[in-house]
Amino acid sequence: MEDHSQYLVLYPDESRGLGNGPSSYIPTFGAATTAVDQYRTVAVASTNLPEVGGAFTDVRAVVAIARVAEGGINDVADLEAAETALQALLLHDVVHILIPSPKFDMGNGFVSYIRPDENHRTQHGLDIFSLAKSRDWLVAPEFLRVSNGLVSTSTLPKSPMIGLQIDRIRADNKYSHSDVTDAINVTVESHGVPAYFTDPALIRSRRGDGFSKRFYHRIRQSWDESVGDIPPIVCTFSLPPLLAVVLNRLNNRADLLKVIADLRGELAPVRAELREFNNIVTESTSSAEIEARVRHISESFDAIIPESRVVGAQRRLRRLMTIQQLIKPLVKFAMGFLTGNGATIDDGIAAAGGVRHHVIESKALVDRTITAQTFAGLMNTGSVQSLVKHHFSEAEITSIERSIRNTG
Repeated sequence: MEDHSQYLVLYPDESRGLGNGPSSYIPTFGAATTAVDQYRTVAVASTNLPEVGGAFTDVRAVVAIARVAEGGINDVADLEAAETALQALLLHDVVHILIPSPKFDMGNGFVSYIRPDENHRTQHGLDIFSLAKSRDWLVAPEFLRVSNGLVSTSTLPKSPMIGLQIDRIRADNKYSHSDVTDAINVTVESHGVPAYFTDPALIRSRRGDGFSKRFYHRIRQSWDESVGDIPPIVCTFSLPPLLAVVLNRLNNRADLLKVIADLRGELAPVRAELREFNNIVTESTSSAEIEARVRHISESFDAIIPESRVVGAQRRLRRLMTIQQLIKPLVKFAMGFLTGNGATIDDGIAAAGGVRHHVIESKALVDRTITAQTFAGLMNTGSVQSLVKHHFSEAEITSIERSIRNTG
């Protein structure tokens, strides 16, 4: 199913009044492009983005995930930006790129948009996001009128663009002020789907975040607790969880596109389940029932990392515990056969480190959801530091470490 959105606007596109066609010229850089004139939009009349599993992200996320394949990661923020891209790509079926782009009228009949992202993305980044039917969405917070090469007016009375040369705005490849942030946030919230941004000014809780964000938040907490105490031998930083899963699949970084495509295929049932979970909070039932169901799912998410860390010996003991629940008289015989000394099942648990929570409870909780079952297998990655050593160059590791020191 293709996504589509319709809008209520204050007035038609400016080009119609000039007799230049139904819409203004939309510049494209390697991807199909849509424009949203936020300055003249009253509301979103209809959209099916939530139903098709849509989400938004930004250009920097695309740049960062491409660097995983191409090299050139030089900041710890690049790792987090690549993780942001993977959240969108793996947890959503459709991902669009939001790009703030002021609209302008040159005064000679030419009306278009100034894009601040020219030459920012490589073909590799475009190809990766094409897996998620990605389009560029140009969001115009303001409409500029240009006279003699200078911006004379804006639909935003206090716009910092007023008085600037239009050519300078184009050449700067930067477009950011408080009204730009507001316009991007309004666009996201009015479409009711999650947004995965790398700009801290745009990262906030929003309507539409739903279970995909809840899932990632829970798994990230467990992951950070799991890998946070590993002594720094190769590096002092840790890989975020989805990036670790991807790197664990890679033989060579150049294979990134195929690995992400394969993972998206494997995670299709997860994406469907997460969309279904979003319906829970709008069902006609009591608040207590909704809270209980949400807690039931959240506990399943929390068990993913513990379950992924259960080792072979613990899995064998768990099978024996399952036997105990069914046929208790067999337990002593089974444990005796396993240990050779007639040990009890509690002795077996103690021998495994007393990890009853990991051995029994994590499996039961994980089995509650397809999402947890799937990710419990995916999160069983190799050593995080060995992944860094295998995939990143010494120059990249040094640059990342330097970035940590500079921000510390």
